[in-house]
Amino acid sequence: MIEINLAPYSLRKNKKGKLSLKEFNIPLEIVIGLGGGLIVLLVLAHVFLLVINIRNVAQHKEFKEEMEAVSPGKQRVEKVINELRALQSTQKAVEDILPERKISWAQKLNILSDSIPRGVWLKRVNLEGDVLLIEGSAISTDNEAMINVHQFTSTLKSQREFLEHFSDLELGSIQRRKIRQMDIADFMITVRLK
Repeated sequence: MIEINLAPYSLRKNKKGKLSLKEFNIPLEIVIGLGGGLIVLLVLAHVFLLVINIRNVAQHKEFKEEMEAVSPGKQRVEKVINELRALQSTQKAVEDILPERKISWAQKLNILSDSIPRGVWLKRVNLEGDVLLIEGSAISTDNEAMINVHQFTSTLKSQREFLEHFSDLELGSIQRRKIRQMDIADFMITVRLK
């Protein structure tokens, strides 16, 4: 059907809302091809997103397995950290209680070891409160055990570094005994902290 509009262009009404393929002059094959291409493009995008989703699920599963494998170690580390914090708080509490004097016990024991004469040995070194007890014995075949104990005591008294944190050093009673022909003297030295 052919329509002829004889009205001038200024008075003509424009038809709106009706679009047809005939106005664009696009062949039907191209429209079908474009529609098919759009569908293929959507399917490819869907497949691509599905592959990414599957990969993310696999990574999540691997991460979860790694977390489960690390979990016992993590619990042990947390336990050790908690124990360390408890020990640090205990150490701080002890440091707050202790007086300000810093005694180098390694130095004191080293001096004690260097001062021991031949034939004298220590059985026990014990700190009880503010008293350091040094127990030992001396042995001799020619009655020199007592002399060795007195020599040991005088050597300790002459060591300024040893007596630095101590107020006095006293040699307690010496008990003598004999085993076969050996003379043994058991002694105890008491040292008081300042």
